[in-house]
Amino acid sequence: MKIRTKESFSDFLDSDLAWRKKELTNLRNNIHTAKAKSLPTSLRAGTVLLYAHWEGFVKNAAETYLIYVKSHKLRINELDKCFLALAIKQKINDFESTSKSTKHIQFIDYILSPLDERAKINEENVIKTNSNLNYSTLKELLTTIGIDCTPFELKENLIDEKLLNYRNTIAHGQHILVERDEYDILHSEILNMIIEIKNQIQNAVTLEAFKK
Repeated sequence: MKIRTKESFSDFLDSDLAWRKKELTNLRNNIHTAKAKSLPTSLRAGTVLLYAHWEGFVKNAAETYLIYVKSHKLRINELDKCFLALAIKQKINDFESTSKSTKHIQFIDYILSPLDERAKINEENVIKTNSNLNYSTLKELLTTIGIDCTPFELKENLIDEKLLNYRNTIAHGQHILVERDEYDILHSEILNMIIEIKNQIQNAVTLEAFKK
């Protein structure tokens, strides 16, 4: 995937959000028109797909942001601290995994250097949800790419105890009833959080917040 301009990044986010909103809207409409006999099944299926779009969009948006930042080929000392951490992560891992003093000294020399070499950011295996995008995982994920998690602090219970709990219970083949009013709240809240994350990442690109 090559996304190198602000316009192409914006187009990607808009497109990814659009099809998800359309499917989620169709799901909610189907739930509201479902007959009483089939309503419980529709609610259970809708809850699982709601979670799928929650995790899918957040992961896609974050990974694409990393690809976008990487495409700018900035030097390490030009990066904001979160991307600086990603750029030197491998060297930190090497430092921790060795007992050789020579390697430790090389690392210190590297840290004390001007750090004006080209940053190498590996976007693979950086954004991890582990198919379990709870609040704690969300906070770590957003912090990794320098996105403010404050707007989601009051949503921890909604994410963990409602959406994720329902999704896991259903996905593991256990029986649980989801009320329609409860689903409507989840639908609105999760969609709003997806849009908030989309807007924050879009703003980060527009303002070039990834730069020092």
